[in-house]
Amino acid sequence: MTDGSVNFVESGELDHLIAQGNVTLIDVREPDEFKSGHISGAINMPTSNFDIPALVDLADDKETDLVFICAVGQRSFGAANAVLPHLDCKVMNLKGGLQSWIRDGFDLTQA
Repeated sequence: MTDGSVNFVESGELDHLIAQGNVTLIDVREPDEFKSGHISGAINMPTSNFDIPALVDLADDKETDLVFICAVGQRSFGAANAVLPHLDCKVMNLKGGLQSWIRDGFDLTQA
């Protein structure tokens, strides 16, 4: 359940959550950015085509928490805040975005 705010998650903590299977990753970058490299298993939903009802359905169907991701954490934070009032799950943002993920030694997958 949401506590009314977007929580920030560090790369190492996100890696742990992914391993546990507790989260769904929402990458809000544009498709060309996503194809150049993303975290394995992430769903691409660019901010230019953001679909809040689809995210609500996804979170309800999977009974999952959501982690929003972008290049540096700014677009994803805005997207997470936009969808937060509509969700009944934990909403997180990758602190520092993919730049932090890579800097912390984690890999990206290319589409």
